[in-house]
Amino acid sequence: MRIITIAALLMLVITACKKEEKFDDPYAGGQEPLGVQLSTETPAPSEAAPGTMILFKGKGLVKHKDALRFNFNGESAEIMKVDSASIQVKVPNTASTGVTSVTIGDQIFFGPIFRVRGNLDIDNNYKVVVGASSWVNDVYRYADGRLLLIGDFLDYERKGIVRPISRIVMTSRDGEMDRSLQSGRGADGSLNSIAALPNGKLVVAGSFASYDIHQAEIHNITVLNSNGSLDSVSVKTFTDRDTVPSFNGGTDGRISKVFVHNNRITAIGNFNYYLQFVYGQSDYLKERDSLVTDSILVRQLARFHPDGSLDSSFNYDLARHRSFDGPNGPIADAYQQADGKIIIVGRFTRYNGQPAPYIARINTDGSLDPGFAGTGADNTIGSIRFNETTQRFILSGQFIKFDGSPAAGLVMLKADGTVDAQFHAQARASGENYWYAQQLSNGMIVVNGSFNSYQGVHRSGFMVLDNKGSLAQGYNNTGDFSGTLVKVFETTNSSGQTQALLMGRFGRFNEKDISNVVRLLFK
Repeated sequence: MRIITIAALLMLVITACKKEEKFDDPYAGGQEPLGVQLSTETPAPSEAAPGTMILFKGKGLVKHKDALRFNFNGESAEIMKVDSASIQVKVPNTASTGVTSVTIGDQIFFGPIFRVRGNLDIDNNYKVVVGASSWVNDVYRYADGRLLLIGDFLDYERKGIVRPISRIVMTSRDGEMDRSLQSGRGADGSLNSIAALPNGKLVVAGSFASYDIHQAEIHNITVLNSNGSLDSVSVKTFTDRDTVPSFNGGTDGRISKVFVHNNRITAIGNFNYYLQFVYGQSDYLKERDSLVTDSILVRQLARFHPDGSLDSSFNYDLARHRSFDGPNGPIADAYQQADGKIIIVGRFTRYNGQPAPYIARINTDGSLDPGFAGTGADNTIGSIRFNETTQRFILSGQFIKFDGSPAAGLVMLKADGTVDAQFHAQARASGENYWYAQQLSNGMIVVNGSFNSYQGVHRSGFMVLDNKGSLAQGYNNTGDFSGTLVKVFETTNSSGQTQALLMGRFGRFNEKDISNVVRLLFK
């Protein structure tokens, strides 16, 4: 009992001592660090081009004027004047739209968002305000200028609230929804790629099994009429006649790209089998038509006739009744030349057993064209784009060498596949990657990826390069970009200026909320 009492007394003494300990409150009085504040009020002027003098309100700056550094979205600006109520700075040539700030030592004080003016901005004549609710993957342009957008969205401009806009929408050339499209219920899964047949009908492919009222009758690819309705045909089934998709063929997995040449359809994707429905056969009870499906081993590349039947003249082993092996790894992207040859890129090193380091040009019969792109890349190639005007390819990916020369994730090729030595990509920081790159007809190159700087200049997720691989002067006012580009579709306006329709998955551009589709104007 005595031991317990002594222990209790000791606990009371310790507790009392702790109560008497006092510490200074580091936040007492609400003092700001260093007594400095950069106001978030709109500066004068509120937006301007590089070289313009801008006045920001602030306080407590004078006594630190020799240690101040002012930044426009991470780019240091020349400080012209500091007084008790403001700071005047010059917008640097490398500035882009974003948050302004003052740094003193290791402390940072944020100001307002400042919009930098330049040669590239959102096209105000494009009428899209909200955008699409999810991925926009591809576009087809009609002869009259109207556009057909496809992707994984269920809404466009918030006009699909009553009836969902299921992954396909028609718009004017300036983005206004055109309700003449006869797509009905649309697709039940992603639409990734679209191409036109010589008769004006459209091939759409992706990862879907149903379109409009045709449920579970499609294997990731089908043909539409030009008005968006499914191209269908009447067939004799086991119990009756039925209307089914006219394109009877497909794959067991996702199709990422489709191309048309000489009235043949080539599909590229993540699949292992060609599939085709067999009509007129019953289920095992012989009570109704069954979805009997024939399958043939065909990996990653398949060529179809317009009715969906398999073209066995393309990369096909007639002796084994299956395709040849094709690439030994995934295909990330592809491009079809005017002569029908297809260039594939991705994460593979061989094609049909022959060396093909991350890039391969495929002849029209599906065999490898071994004379293209030299020794290829030393790592994965994620995208390939070709510009008809400049006659140049742009490739992007994780590689650091191409055909034995330094490439740093970006390389420009001539039409024959040789490296354009005038283009030099700058070194990337560790962990940074380029996901997408495309050259426009004006020579400018749009680049998207996971990067924060280029040539020592702050650029985050999006940048514009010139045809030599340097940051394009005056095309720096796009702010930080978070998202993925899938396609850039180029047009021109009535003044001859370049327009670039950006599609993919993103939520903002140049500090403006816009979802997954936006058109830029190159001034």
